Amino acid sequence: TVGGNISLADNVAVAPEVSDEQREESHLIPQMTVKNNTTLNLSGKKLGVDADAANADYGKASPLLIAVDGATLVIDGNGEINCEAGNNQVYGINVTNGGKLIINSGSFYGAMTAAQVTKGELEINGGFFDMAPTCKAAVPQYAKYVVNCIDANWQDGSAKITIKGGTFVNFDPSDNPEGPNTTYVADGYSVISETKANGDVWYTVVKGTGAVAGTQEDLNDAISNNTSATIK
Repeated sequence: TVGGNISLADNVAVAPEVSDEQREESHLIPQMTVKNNTTLNLSGKKLGVDADAANADYGKASPLLIAVDGATLVIDGNGEINCEAGNNQVYGINVTNGGKLIINSGSFYGAMTAAQVTKGELEINGGFFDMAPTCKAAVPQYAKYVVNCIDANWQDGSAKITIKGGTFVNFDPSDNPEGPNTTYVADGYSVISETKANGDVWYTVVKGTGAVAGTQEDLNDAISNNTSATIK
């Protein structure tokens, strides 16, 4: 609550608290709230949900690990934020009241949303984004919500996502995430994709023009036809 620089010294498992009254409504219940500018160094550790949450009853409500309320939260340190809670829906981070979330590194697993903007801004410069295992197995079609804006607020400009890096599983952030002719990817950046053995498709945001070269000819073309390219 006071902001500053915070580092995880060990793994942290949050036991979500939702009151009987809160269970009656469909809304997010923050477990931690950032109200002053904060840098969170994950330090290679894991911020997750207590295993007992899988058996809890949250009613219509959804626990939220971190609310960014009118301040700036920067996440570094290549650790993990994981919302796995069985069949319960738990959100990772929500930005509201004109706040800003900057993600530079780390792995983020949403159930189903890892990072959402209600009102404010999300900037992603790096990291890995996927759904938490139970949610991914049950509703794989919702991978498109792993990072998300509230639609009406995207449309009026009060919610914004800008992506300059990172890898997104089964979600292409450049492919109309908020309707036709929309993208979360910043100008001057593009997306390259790779299909894994398990069928997952990894979409990685790169600077310049992205190209995937499977043959010598593809490689020659990518080098010849692009002045600024990231080639896989």
